[in-house]
Amino acid sequence: MTVVEKTGAPAPGGTARHAKTVLISVIGLHLVAETALTPFLPQLFQRLYGIEDPEATGLYIWICRIVGLAALPLWGLAARRWSLHKLVLAGLCGSAVLDLLLGLAPSYAAYTVLSTLIVTTNSALLLAYPAFIAEHGDESEGGERARLAGVCTLVVVFHLSVVVSTMVGAGVLSLPEPRIGISAFAVLDTLLAVVTYRILGRRPDLKTDGSAADGASEAAPARAGAAAAPSARSSSRVSWFMMLAYAALIGVAFDFSVNVSRPFFTEFSDSLGSGSVGSAVLFFLPSVSALAVLPSVRRCYDLLGDRLLPLALTVGAAGLAWTWLADGLPGLVGGRLLFGVGLGLGQVAVELRMFRATGTKGPAFTAVETARSAGLLAAPLAATAAVSYDLALPLAVAAAVQMGAAALSLRRTRSAAAPASATPDPAVSEAGAARPAIPRQAGPVATAPESPGPRPALTAPASPAHSEEKHR
Repeated sequence: MTVVEKTGAPAPGGTARHAKTVLISVIGLHLVAETALTPFLPQLFQRLYGIEDPEATGLYIWICRIVGLAALPLWGLAARRWSLHKLVLAGLCGSAVLDLLLGLAPSYAAYTVLSTLIVTTNSALLLAYPAFIAEHGDESEGGERARLAGVCTLVVVFHLSVVVSTMVGAGVLSLPEPRIGISAFAVLDTLLAVVTYRILGRRPDLKTDGSAADGASEAAPARAGAAAAPSARSSSRVSWFMMLAYAALIGVAFDFSVNVSRPFFTEFSDSLGSGSVGSAVLFFLPSVSALAVLPSVRRCYDLLGDRLLPLALTVGAAGLAWTWLADGLPGLVGGRLLFGVGLGLGQVAVELRMFRATGTKGPAFTAVETARSAGLLAAPLAATAAVSYDLALPLAVAAAVQMGAAALSLRRTRSAAAPASATPDPAVSEAGAARPAIPRQAGPVATAPESPGPRPALTAPASPAHSEEKHR
């Protein structure tokens, strides 16, 4: 897809900067377009179609989520044949046409059908996440530090998009004719499609086949070829699947715990006397806290390595538990601030773990993202069930689940180095075939593997060249 894929290093300075700018713009558009109108759908349907039944909004949201869940793995399969930037370009072109038509939808049914098609094309924009991370470095220790900067950028864009999307949605609804604002998204899609083609469309393209398309996964077995014993290849594949499963489980638990506490939080805080304005401030307080701690992420990672993930999740769980036990506004503020610290550090650590497992190509990434999307579908159902017993219970559920994710990530941190050291690296055993992406210590290959240090060796290194960007 890019120069990164062919050389194992980021593209030259100017080209890489332009590519990063384009990709982060696509990610920002995806985040804003997916959420801008969601809080205002009841008012939008009432103005456009005279529908006041809240069930119409709920049905619309669930249809779109189910379609998005089904479309994402299909784009992942497409990434086995076509490069990520081509699929992103196709998604932008499709979204441009459909966004234009959406503003002209004559009925609620037509609006819903067109929206499901837009969700399908917008799912391709998630592939900009691994493409963006691929522009930052390879799987070496230095490359992972560079990827850390890319993940931090994604987290900043995620939190900023929450504010921007709210402003955009309110602006569209305030227009005398909201249809104009809806169709205006087509202009942004078109502009980004043109820029994407000009910047990325002519870059060297790496055609992927079934063995190379799975990013971190299948690159090592493919390189091994006949030189590696079948048992070694099987062990490598099993180790990678386990690494992918751990990343998916941690991601599902993290996303679930963050989202299960949201639907009824303002009602809970209002019951403690915060008022409507205070509830809104308390709702966004974790995002402010998360943005405040992001500048310290690199230092934390240097000090803690992979231990940053369980520590961040534990801090987040403590903040959720504090909020659950709060009996007044000071406790709420303290709990939300502490949760925000864990949220900021945890988002970076979770995404870093995910990209380590999936690599920077589409299929493995979309598999993990599909699992995480399924977890997001369960969060509002669990919140509704919990709040029927107690208004604060969703916070307790969130704290318990995030603490479970911390325990799971800690266990994986302690055992991650075992598979990598148990199976010899077939690429190194071949003469002159040592992978440049992962520096090895000098000396005979037959000696014992080097100590993994604070960052365990990757079980299955990626073939460097999402979404995040989708994200959520």
